[in-house]
Amino acid sequence: MPYKLHENHVAEAFASGRLPHPQGPVTTKVVQVGNLVVTSQAVLAMDPIVGAAINPFSQQVPKGRHPVTVAIADLDGDERIAFARVQFSLHPAHSWTMAVTDAKQDPAALGPGQFIGYGVDAGTGCFMDFDAAKLIGRRYREEGPHFSFGDVIIEEMERTYQHTRSWADIRPIEGREENIICFSSGYGDGAYPSFFGFDASGTVCQLVTDFRIFDGESEQQPLERRPDL
Repeated sequence: MPYKLHENHVAEAFASGRLPHPQGPVTTKVVQVGNLVVTSQAVLAMDPIVGAAINPFSQQVPKGRHPVTVAIADLDGDERIAFARVQFSLHPAHSWTMAVTDAKQDPAALGPGQFIGYGVDAGTGCFMDFDAAKLIGRRYREEGPHFSFGDVIIEEMERTYQHTRSWADIRPIEGREENIICFSSGYGDGAYPSFFGFDASGTVCQLVTDFRIFDGESEQQPLERRPDL
């Protein structure tokens, strides 16, 4: 069976609950880290520092400003971001599907423990609208080879740094509303899946990235695609 999001884990984590873990029950706390500005209805999740850019998810989402929260697991003082979530509405999720960047991708065809997700090589994940991704590409073209948006992210994340986790809400171009919300990725580098939640009427209501704090045994085989930014 492909990797599956544990719905109860997500619900408990974002309720500041207690979750089972090989080290014993783990408590979580929830922090709102910003509001994601969605202008194109297409969103991405990726490593924004050194990861290759990927296509936006094929699932469209509502335009607007949507709260982004992280659920932080306390592992005997070692605090790790277990889940990151965008809420498109306050309705609870009744079903979940693995987020894909191509409607032709079929998660049901994956092998045991496999998933479609993104790789992390700088200990950082993010959410952004596709318009924000294009603005980052514009800055690289305009500012030349010495510009690094990764350096901007690292500097901003230092402002909220606590041992093992941090986050930042960053605008690629000053004066524009488009933003990118970054956060530490669980135990750091690896590969991580995202899932869309749908409410009782079948309307998308959440996007969650699972940093696999509570399911670390599954095989990591993400599939990625690169857009023209």
